[in-house]
Amino acid sequence: MLWIKWKQFGGPCTINNGLALCALHHSAFDMGAISIDDNMKLLVSSGVNGNQMVEQLFWQFSNKVIGLPKNTKEHPKDTFIHWHREQVFKL
Repeated sequence: MLWIKWKQFGGPCTINNGLALCALHHSAFDMGAISIDDNMKLLVSSGVNGNQMVEQLFWQFSNKVIGLPKNTKEHPKDTFIHWHREQVFKL
């Protein structure tokens, strides 16, 4: 589980501040290579480039809605998503 808004910046240890990602995408999120928009769609930084493997691991998911919990109270909170996009994500 990764924290959308990092704990050291006041992010809580709550489900609506977390995402369950594989190790590769967890690292990419922490480094600002990927994020999510207000519609829960995956954003991929323009700095992410490379070969066919990069296409398969990142770009094919760009602008796709992420998997969300059935309980809407557990969806990522807008304020945490905004923080990540403004403070971490690299356009």
